[in-house]
Amino acid sequence: MKSKNLMISACVAGLIIVTPVIAFGADSHGHGPEEIKGHEGKSDHSEASSSARDTEKKGHSGKEADGDHAEGEKPHGSEGHEEKKAEGISLSEAQLREAGVIVRPLQPMQVPSRLNVPGEVLFNQYKTRIVTPRITAMALKREAIMGQQVRKGDVLATLFSVEMAQAQGEYIVASTEWNRVRNIGEKIVSEKRATEARVNQQQAKARLIAYGLTKDQIAALSAQVSLEAPGQFDILADQDGLIVVDDFLVGQVIEPGTPIYKITDPESRWIEARISPSEARLVEPGGLVRVETESTGAQAYEGRVLQIEQQVDEKTRTLGVRIEVIDPQQQLRPGQFVTVSLNGGGHANVLALPKKAVLRGPDGDWTVFQQVSAERFEPVEIRVIRETSGLVVFEGIPVGAKVVTDGAFFVQSELAKSGFSVHNH
Repeated sequence: MKSKNLMISACVAGLIIVTPVIAFGADSHGHGPEEIKGHEGKSDHSEASSSARDTEKKGHSGKEADGDHAEGEKPHGSEGHEEKKAEGISLSEAQLREAGVIVRPLQPMQVPSRLNVPGEVLFNQYKTRIVTPRITAMALKREAIMGQQVRKGDVLATLFSVEMAQAQGEYIVASTEWNRVRNIGEKIVSEKRATEARVNQQQAKARLIAYGLTKDQIAALSAQVSLEAPGQFDILADQDGLIVVDDFLVGQVIEPGTPIYKITDPESRWIEARISPSEARLVEPGGLVRVETESTGAQAYEGRVLQIEQQVDEKTRTLGVRIEVIDPQQQLRPGQFVTVSLNGGGHANVLALPKKAVLRGPDGDWTVFQQVSAERFEPVEIRVIRETSGLVVFEGIPVGAKVVTDGAFFVQSELAKSGFSVHNH
């Protein structure tokens, strides 16, 4: 009985000890309170970490939105945009007034149709001649040299030809016979003989003319009874001018058509300018032209438009404009490049600014300054079309935009001081 009571007491004590453990120390997974506390700590840490990550992500997003990056760091996909925002300069009203900066809205204006185009100096082909033998001949003597001024009829060179010797002999015989028939009288000799003598003389003379002899040379030959120098003949200048080519050697056999001399009027030059087909309507034959070269400095030449080509060049897709310039000082050299200012036939309604308002940017592009707010100015690149009468005709800015017309250099200088480059992306 006593043992039974002891067993009952032991069971009751066990229940008393186990019950709190079940009530307070175990969860549904069988973990103890320390483990639960540990999990609760981890949960708090996880929530804190998540919150920190959210805060970091939010802060990074805020930086990207505000463009607030560390030095040297660029937002992804934003290359070029930050530079564009940074362009421009803010100037106070006092600075603008002191520097004399004037801003006006762009409006189309009537501008004389003047084109500045490149050109090349050429010989005036209407006043230039080549001298060439008309038959195969050998050069015996050079009488004139390159750079020499000659007059019409001056002897340039002496040549020899077997064909010329034969033609000269035939002419002397025919002329002698014709003169004898005329002296006897055409009524005395038979009509046939008189006709043959006259025709033979005319044919022999025509052959000499075809070979290049002048009427005076032929007349001198007809006075001879026999040939003094068979086959020899002189090449004469057929115009006044300057010898610019003497391309042969004494003793050389020269074929027909080979240029041995070139004579030109040294005071008259052609300028060939190239323009686009769309610009052809602005140029009229007879229009005045201004020609400038680097070698002549500030000196300029006046000319007039002779012709405009009717066919577009297949390679350059341009039209040629032929200009005549009188150059008494003979400073324009054929082959030299020049700048040609063509006066058009009217006025064009275009956007234009004074030359001082259009500047070169650091990259070499033409730039003007646009006022975007009361004190803010930004550079804008433009495309220059032409210059005329102190104005620059351009495109690239809409009508009504406010741009700097006076004091552009000051604005550009201030922009350079601020450390920003003048670009327009």
